[in-house]
Amino acid sequence: MRYLKATAQDISGNGRADTVILHFYQKHPDGPDELMDEMLAVDVSGNGEIDLQWTQDGSSTLDKHQLKTFAEAVLKLGWFNRAGYWTRSLNVFVAHYAKTTRPNAVTLAFHACDPATRRASMIYKAAAYDGDGDGVLESFTNSDVDHNGIANNADKELIRAIGTSFLSMNWHQA
Repeated sequence: MRYLKATAQDISGNGRADTVILHFYQKHPDGPDELMDEMLAVDVSGNGEIDLQWTQDGSSTLDKHQLKTFAEAVLKLGWFNRAGYWTRSLNVFVAHYAKTTRPNAVTLAFHACDPATRRASMIYKAAAYDGDGDGVLESFTNSDVDHNGIANNADKELIRAIGTSFLSMNWHQA
């Protein structure tokens, strides 16, 4: 199984996420997960749009537009860390495939690390579903992913944006 771990940080100290670190992992059943690729995306201007992108090897096989779209959606979540901290992260993965082998469930797993024990645990999950196998995510869990206290259409659109951009990167395919 492959998954994408996104960690957002407030590097500028303005109380909003402005940097997204993306780690692309391959899960191995008999060993530790393997880091396959890494990206950094930065909103320098503070307008919620990614201005700079950097890849581990300087040229990623992943499309920069797709990565920009994904990172901009992560910035909107409100699930971020202060500069230098790595306590919160988001793991995105395909949870289920249809009989046609198309992904039909994408999970967003929100993790937080307890500073005292240094152990990460899943705090909550959100998911997007393709119920009819047409490649479009049209059903969503009722989750407050933007952390404004209300689970509404804005949250569903964020789940859709993250799920759709994750699928467009084809990282779920081995």
